Amino acid sequence: MSDQDRNAPPTSAPTGAPTSIALATGQTLDVSFIPEAQRHALMAEYMRGTIDIARKANELHVDVVTLRNTLGALVETTRQVSQDGNSVTVTHTQTTAVGRTEVIMGNTETAGKGKLTRSQTGGETNWTPYYIFAAIAAVVLILIAIVSHGH
Repeated sequence: MSDQDRNAPPTSAPTGAPTSIALATGQTLDVSFIPEAQRHALMAEYMRGTIDIARKANELHVDVVTLRNTLGALVETTRQVSQDGNSVTVTHTQTTAVGRTEVIMGNTETAGKGKLTRSQTGGETNWTPYYIFAAIAAVVLILIAIVSHGH
């Protein structure tokens, strides 16, 4: 079967309802035994599924291209800084539909170890904002208690 045949639209009976569906595997699924109304419904569902698959493939392609461009920029920056005689450690973590990517590069001992810290991998939470908020809340509560006992 040629590529043109494989990408051809489903064949139709004289009534206009498709009688077969060309599958991505190159095989053809015969649906001529299904009543016409059900064939139309099946084709509508098939087309929605095909569109969903194309959309997902496009999202994955965008994720891969974005990661490739990001890594290329990081490599170029790391190389330039290193050539200028400076020490550099660059880290990057990214989670996409493709999966999680963790990158460390540079000319420092840290980069040479090739291991990201917990904060670089997102495994460590910065608690400072929470401590500041708790301290402010405590001060406000103390002030409220002092003012209410004064009256």
